[in-house]
Amino acid sequence: MGTVPLSQLRAELEALYAQYHHPAYRAEDPVEVVWEYTGPENQELVGLWAALFAWGLRRIAIQKVRALLAPLGAEPSYALRQGAVPASLRHRTWSPEDIQALWQVIRNLYRRYGTLANFFWRYRRNWAEGIKAFQEAILGESPRLRRHIGYIGAGSPSKRLQLWLRWMVRRDVIDPGPWEGFSPQRLFLPVDTHMVRWAAARGLCAARPPTWSTVVALTEVFRQLASADPLRYDFALVTAAARKAIASTAL
Repeated sequence: MGTVPLSQLRAELEALYAQYHHPAYRAEDPVEVVWEYTGPENQELVGLWAALFAWGLRRIAIQKVRALLAPLGAEPSYALRQGAVPASLRHRTWSPEDIQALWQVIRNLYRRYGTLANFFWRYRRNWAEGIKAFQEAILGESPRLRRHIGYIGAGSPSKRLQLWLRWMVRRDVIDPGPWEGFSPQRLFLPVDTHMVRWAAARGLCAARPPTWSTVVALTEVFRQLASADPLRYDFALVTAAARKAIASTAL
C-alpha cells in the first residue's frame, strides 16, 4: 500500500476533528481532570500526573488520578510546597514508592525553578532538548522512574510527556494551555502503538513499536497538515480510536 496523499489525510482528519473535537468528549479523557483545577501551577502539576497515568482504560486512569490528588485539596501545588503528599496507591506499573519518588523530584524542581513552565522556558525554541533535559533532571534523582517517563536520548517516544506538553501549550476547548509564551507549532506528536497502527495503515510509517525517530517523522507529517498547530487532530484521533475499541469490546 502506498502513502495516502496529504489532501486525503487532511480530509479524513478534518472529519474526525469536526465530529470529536468538542467539550462533550473531553469528560472521557484524562485532560478533564486538569480542567477541574485553576491556576497554571495547579494545572501543570495535575496535568503531569494525569498524563503519566493516562494509559489503559481512560475511565480508570481518570479515577486513579483523582484518587491520587484528593488529599491535596484545590491547590495541589501549594500542598506540594508545604510538604503534603498524594495518596498511596497503585496504577498499572506505578507503585506507591514510584509515586513518592516522582513527587519528591517534582518538589525539588519547584524549589529550583519555581514552576515546571519555568524549567521549559529556556528550551521553548528547542523542544526536544527541553524534553530530554526534563527527563534527565528526573532520572538523575530517581533512575527507577525511567519506565514511567522514558528517555528520548535512548529512543523512547515518551508518549505521555508529549501528551502533557500538548495540554500545557495548546489552548482551546480541549486543551487548557496554562503556559504562556510557548508555541504549539513546536510540539511533538504523542505516539503509541495505536497511533502507529493508524499511521502504518496509511503508509506514513512502518508497523513496528514506536521510537523517538517515529515521533519526529510523524510530527513532520502533521506539520505539513497543520503547520501552526501540528497536534490539532490528536484529541480527535485518540477519541475516535478509544470509542471504536469500546464498541468492538461490547460486541
